[in-house]
Amino acid sequence: MIRTSLLLVAAILLGGCTKAEATRGDSPSQQSPTAISVDPVSPTDSIADADSPLPKAATPLTFAFTGDIMMGTTYPDEPAGAYLPPQDGAVLFQDVAGILSSADFAAGNLEGTLLDSEGVVKKCGNPELCYAFRMPTRYTKHLTGAGYDFVSVANNHINDFGAPGLSSTLNALEEAGLRYAGLRASCPTSIIEKDGRKIGFAAFGHNKGTLSIMNMEEVRRTVGGLAKECDIVVVSFHGGGEGSKYTHVPHAMETCFGEQRGNVEAFAHAAIDAGADVVYGHGPHVTRALELYRDRLIMYSLGNFCTPYRMNLKGINGHAPVVTVTLNADGSFSAGKIHSFIQSSGTGPRIDATHSVARNMKALTASDFPNSPLKIADDGVLSRK
Repeated sequence: MIRTSLLLVAAILLGGCTKAEATRGDSPSQQSPTAISVDPVSPTDSIADADSPLPKAATPLTFAFTGDIMMGTTYPDEPAGAYLPPQDGAVLFQDVAGILSSADFAAGNLEGTLLDSEGVVKKCGNPELCYAFRMPTRYTKHLTGAGYDFVSVANNHINDFGAPGLSSTLNALEEAGLRYAGLRASCPTSIIEKDGRKIGFAAFGHNKGTLSIMNMEEVRRTVGGLAKECDIVVVSFHGGGEGSKYTHVPHAMETCFGEQRGNVEAFAHAAIDAGADVVYGHGPHVTRALELYRDRLIMYSLGNFCTPYRMNLKGINGHAPVVTVTLNADGSFSAGKIHSFIQSSGTGPRIDATHSVARNMKALTASDFPNSPLKIADDGVLSRK
């Protein structure tokens, strides 16, 4: 089990993120714009290429994955504290911390910035449809306390407060010993080492500055490079339309709010073809289907997870699953479970004793990927058919 102390050791050994060797306190502009150098990977290359992965150890690894995390915001700040949680967030993760911390690695998506004041708020064409998220930097303790090891920053809110917000976010994560990835110029990937094995993380989005889910060459190059260096590769992506109208994977390019949000199925398959062992998605603010592709698990959207304010949490928008996945030593799927949780305004994820979240994701999977060999039980247990 990786906890904060081990993460700090890993950070010292491997640097803030893969190849970038960012020192604590560096701003993105001070970090190398060529953060990773990897060889291109052909679309026909197999994930089983003998000369690519490092030798695998025999012990399976367990991962816990969640969707969007925005623990509270100080913007807008009137009335003061209106969008900050009770007890300053101390109980946000009380129902899920046991699951997250018992996994070997826990990962989610940080939907916003970590910034204590000011910053340059983004410009919006329609302020009523524009949301900017500014979490206090001290809230990193809630992430580490819950058991998180990695967060994606490749999303459409990481630049909500401009360069000051981005720099503050990365500094806060590094000071907390949390790993992150997804920024093309400063930190595209990250590696955590445990028990002699290297776990590589990559994150993709559809916004300026992030690794692009629409650039298949970038996907193959980035994921393929990690596969050559690491034992297990985890890929995160922020993509697809937003809201309850977008629960289904359309098997095509998605457009929302006038911008392209990627063909998430094509992206996920390309990532696995390049060497990814598990892919988890977020962005639609609702859950989506799962798929077992080439014996690797894909979660197309894990929805909102810990977003107690300024998010629509009505109905399925409040579904907040944790998906645990056990991978064999070669990265193939062994077992898993959808743990059902639900959010309401002002709270973090709370236990869904009826398993309604798992049953909804089961139905979506049966509808969108009827030929997938993945079996989902009503209580969320994942297995092969």
